[in-house]
Amino acid sequence: MSRPYNWGIYNGVGGQYNYKNKDRNVQHMIAYMLNRTFKMFEYENLPETIPVAEFERLLQVNGFAFVTEVEGELYAFNGGLGGEPDVYGKPTQITIANPALRFNKTLDIASDGILVKNDHVGIGLIPLFARYSTILNENEITMILATISKRVSNLISVSDDNTAKSAELYLKKLVAGELGYIMENKLFDTLKSTQTNDSGSVRMADLIEFQQYMKASLFNEIGLNSNFNMKKERLISREVEINSNSIFPLVDNMLDCRLDAVEKINRKYGTDISVRFGSSWKYIDEMVSRQVKNDTEGLEEIVDEEVVEEVVEEQDD
Repeated sequence: MSRPYNWGIYNGVGGQYNYKNKDRNVQHMIAYMLNRTFKMFEYENLPETIPVAEFERLLQVNGFAFVTEVEGELYAFNGGLGGEPDVYGKPTQITIANPALRFNKTLDIASDGILVKNDHVGIGLIPLFARYSTILNENEITMILATISKRVSNLISVSDDNTAKSAELYLKKLVAGELGYIMENKLFDTLKSTQTNDSGSVRMADLIEFQQYMKASLFNEIGLNSNFNMKKERLISREVEINSNSIFPLVDNMLDCRLDAVEKINRKYGTDISVRFGSSWKYIDEMVSRQVKNDTEGLEEIVDEEVVEEVVEEQDD
């Protein structure tokens, strides 16, 4: 059977979304999130041997990368951490095996390169994305099943194999979007149905609201301000401010780790690398910085007015 799209830019596009394949669907959700977060930071003067996408992939997926020099060029590697722990229990050595460069060595973390962490814990983003993607995928399955269940209002029960096969075929047709039917009249003697649509069942609106809430929570975790309140047409400025203050700790942590690592790389290898927020994160950071500046200036004006009032009162006395 030929693919439904086998021409032009659509070559190779085909098949259905299998909502039952949980592992694959969660992997796809994580991959799409990484496609977003790979644009979180912008680098300048990063060596050509360290592509930005590969550098961020090592950091966000593995939690760290080790930058060292191989034959006069800087590379970022993944490796196994170990060695005798230092006074804080941290590893002191890293074992790197890179067949492409024929580079296989155990290096000292303190002297042979720079260990770059994605965050201070070095955990990366995969555990965070996996948690939300799993919950979102489960809710999507529930929504799909709820959508299919709208096609039939009764729960079918049977008492023999023949009736079960006929009922199974009937339900398969409903899932496929076809009209289901049962041809043999004798089956109705053994087939029973129970009403399933009652006031206690989960409403589709609740599932959609939960999906929106989890997506917004995920975006907020990575510093993208997303409103999950579906019951209000607009939010008051205080609610927006509180939400903005809660989305930055993690991404600020990630930026601090990169700034510290870049400074060490520049000092050790004489490079001039710089890093800052990129894409949407850059504009959100600038917007919040302007808001903080305006709030600070307004506070200073209030303080000045209070000082003037105190001076006037003292002069009157």
